[in-house]
Amino acid sequence: MKSWFKYLGLGLLAYITFLVLSFPANQAYFLVEDALDENNIPLELYEVKGTVWSGKSGRLVYDKKPFDNFSWEFLPLDILKGKVSVLVSFKNKESFANLIASRSFFGEVSLSNVRANMSAQEVLSLAKIPAVKLGGDFTLNLAQLVLGDNKLESIIGRLVWSSAESMFPQKLVMGDIFANMTTADDGTVNVRLGDGGGPLELNGDLSLNPDGNYNLFTEMSSREGRQSNLGRSLGFIARYNPQGKAEFKRSGSVSEFDFLLK
Repeated sequence: MKSWFKYLGLGLLAYITFLVLSFPANQAYFLVEDALDENNIPLELYEVKGTVWSGKSGRLVYDKKPFDNFSWEFLPLDILKGKVSVLVSFKNKESFANLIASRSFFGEVSLSNVRANMSAQEVLSLAKIPAVKLGGDFTLNLAQLVLGDNKLESIIGRLVWSSAESMFPQKLVMGDIFANMTTADDGTVNVRLGDGGGPLELNGDLSLNPDGNYNLFTEMSSREGRQSNLGRSLGFIARYNPQGKAEFKRSGSVSEFDFLLK
């Protein structure tokens, strides 16, 4: 008898879940729209179609920043792995992103299969840094990113800044720059910095400890010579060593950059 009640309960739970997920997305948004405003969540959806389970929006606006052709699809099999996952994507005129966002039953948040491309200026706009002008595009490929207790626990992937340029106070062409990210067994995030053979020669390492402290060391030079615009500019932000490389060292806490998330 107990077994019969157990299966009945599972059946009812599955049926209720099906009803919720098959609910029209536009009606669901209408029901929660006032709650979003009351909780100061700056999220707006337009041209909503599909269901809560799988749908799309012609435009999603978050904090006044638009993301066109936004879509989502829940991945039911991940429930068997103890987490709720949703495949999301958007495609603007000059940027796109595809990723799987998950939350475990224990509160762990993760991103996987991340593929994204965005112009440098669009990234600065999202980070609310309007005074800086950069050129080029950022391409992000992440196999995994895991957050626990609002802290970075693990990251594996690669970030490339292609055709990198600084536009202020003068135009400096740097070429391609990359950052390869891995996580050690002790939780330390290690980032290897390098270049793609362009005007800027870059070799560096960044380590981020689980306690939130970081250490950065880079050596930079201009392949066009120390007296080039790029070579002279490097001398303003770093000190040249006897080998002709501009060394830059910095240590501190990631809390110094909290303003980027506000």
